[in-house]
Amino acid sequence: MKQPLLRVVVDGSNLATEGRTIPSLSQLDDAVRAFLEEYDHADVIVVVDASFEHRVATGERARFKEAEVAGEIVTPPAGAVGRGDAFILKIAQRINAVVLSNDSFQEFHEQYPWLFDSGRLIGGKPVKGVGWVFTERLPVRGVKSVRATRAVKKLAVELPEGVVPAIGDTLTPVKAARGAKRAAVKTTAVVKATAVVKAVKKVASVELKEAKEAKDAKETATAKAPRSAKKSTATKKAPAKKTTAPLIDVAPSAPAVALRRGRQAVNPEDGFAAFVKQFKIGASLTGDVVAFTSHGAVIKVTLKNGSQIECYAPTTSLGDPAPARARDVLKRGDQKSFRLVTVDSERRIAELALT
Repeated sequence: MKQPLLRVVVDGSNLATEGRTIPSLSQLDDAVRAFLEEYDHADVIVVVDASFEHRVATGERARFKEAEVAGEIVTPPAGAVGRGDAFILKIAQRINAVVLSNDSFQEFHEQYPWLFDSGRLIGGKPVKGVGWVFTERLPVRGVKSVRATRAVKKLAVELPEGVVPAIGDTLTPVKAARGAKRAAVKTTAVVKATAVVKAVKKVASVELKEAKEAKDAKETATAKAPRSAKKSTATKKAPAKKTTAPLIDVAPSAPAVALRRGRQAVNPEDGFAAFVKQFKIGASLTGDVVAFTSHGAVIKVTLKNGSQIECYAPTTSLGDPAPARARDVLKRGDQKSFRLVTVDSERRIAELALT
């Protein structure tokens, strides 16, 4: 029996930064691919923060822009209140979707109580030697969660006895006060609304003050640090850039979206050598669609000796104009004709285009 479609909103910024300090587009792609392998009945929407493009490594920005234009990655409008988290939860609520994230969204517990419903939140982590492991989870309550809950409760307005809000009215302090005036009742609601607004402003003021004090303390500690310590820190940080370079330095001939983290080879050396010998650039070949990623499809090609080689077909090579998703033109198990576009000998993988 065919499983019903599972709608999933992916917290891309969260998964791309899991176990890292700088987000990785390749890691995000790997996570989405692994999730679709495990949940083959899922339809995902990948959402990242508006600043994601500027935080990923320089070598990944062109690929990110390509995925964004193709509609495979969504960013919230600039200046959106609540940033990416609010945007993710709003989408999930509208389509009744599962959220794939390791975040607990503490600021939104009162606004979206369904986060605590069974099966509405799934987390995932990469395990060395195993790959990505996904599991259902419940949000963790904390200081931010309690603060948000209290703030929402304070904003609840009590209307004077006998006053019923009209259809379309929202029970905010301002509208409640107007309704009370129109009904010619006592101004108790106005007084309460003013008190609530003051209380909220006070909470916001305290938070801003705490944030400023923490920032000033950090700047002071940095200014007082000995020059030798700063020099030592700079020296230690320099090699880090060299270490991470291989993860983002993708050659022009490589596929548009990485199928594995870093530069790890995809196919065995002997098998890939046989593939390159049998097929030249521009050659036509037949392949089986075996899986999908957030940016394309995984194609397996059978060689004359019977061995199989894993290739990749990005969405940009699946039509003109390119489809929004590879699933729109291909199905798992399809056998299609492709053209060999390029070969990445270092990673031992080939990029194909649908003919």
